Amino acid sequence: MNNQEVKIISKIIRELSHYVMIHGYKNYTLETRIEEKVTYFKLSIQNPSKAMLEKMKEKVSRERELEVETYGWELIGDIDEKTELEILGLLIDEMVIEKKEDMTHITLIRESRYKE
Repeated sequence: MNNQEVKIISKIIRELSHYVMIHGYKNYTLETRIEEKVTYFKLSIQNPSKAMLEKMKEKVSRERELEVETYGWELIGDIDEKTELEILGLLIDEMVIEKKEDMTHITLIRESRYKE
């Protein structure tokens, strides 16, 4: 895995954690699984609010943009409470939400486009 991909994965982990904590959740798990060319981020939260999930869907459901990865999200600016998750949709390919009893599992999927 090249250095740029490591930076992007670290950014996604940071922003997901930030988003959850800003919304007042203190008990959650974030699992990252890196396979050959695909990285999975699985966020598990007990009883998340419908509003938080809807906002997350809206913010993350964007087209992935290679330019953001190539030139850096620093040009867009850092994410704060007003623009939370704005960049994540530009860095991932897919989001899947599964509800099992009182737990909600949100999986973000990112395929690496960088050559080793």
